[in-house]
Amino acid sequence: SGLKKMRSKNPTKPINEFSKSFIGVEYQPHIWALSMFNFILHGVVPSYIFSGDTFNDEIKQKIIDIGPNVGFLNPPYKSDKKNDKEELEFVLNQLDEMTSGGVVAAVLPMSSALNPNNKITELKKRLLSKHKLLGCFSNPDELFYNTTATVVTCIMIFQAHVPHPKNYKTFFGYFKNDGFEKRKNKGRIDVNKKWEKIKETWINSYRNREEIIGLSVCKEVNCIDDWCAEAHLPTD
Repeated sequence: SGLKKMRSKNPTKPINEFSKSFIGVEYQPHIWALSMFNFILHGVVPSYIFSGDTFNDEIKQKIIDIGPNVGFLNPPYKSDKKNDKEELEFVLNQLDEMTSGGVVAAVLPMSSALNPNNKITELKKRLLSKHKLLGCFSNPDELFYNTTATVVTCIMIFQAHVPHPKNYKTFFGYFKNDGFEKRKNKGRIDVNKKWEKIKETWINSYRNREEIIGLSVCKEVNCIDDWCAEAHLPTD
């Protein structure tokens, strides 16, 4: 998807010149191989898709030296195992690797936006001390319908290495109804072709920081607040 977007913006750029445009880290060797093979099928031999642990200091330093300015992640969701890392630890890790002012978007379980325990609150405190929470979107409840992931999710957007300012109002979007409907053996699909218009409304409301009744609101938050629209939208 990233390659397609880049090519649409640079249609005359030779395909092989995108080889250094992508950075990634994959712990599982077979998934790393599939990722590399997928790029190669699209005509790109990526230079910076690393096989290993994203928390490895050597890999982290390589990424910092490359200097990414846009980051996306959907980290592994924490199980009941005590030694599992919290999802926000992956977000902090990626933000630390970004250039100053770079933007990271992360798909996370809604529990990461709340305060279920002291560890989450502390991670939120660390995030705000170093990075700016630009926005948080509440996703459709069945976003991962027909998969093993049944958790309700949100998307957080941060600006790297810009401490969260006092009195800054973060954008919260109640982005639940994306127009998709469930269909047997097909999952969630855009049956009535509503998505493009809904997407435009969502993106414009975020970019322009518009407060729309029932859809979006801008609020000052700290580490003990809930980072979701449900907690801040006015109710009748």
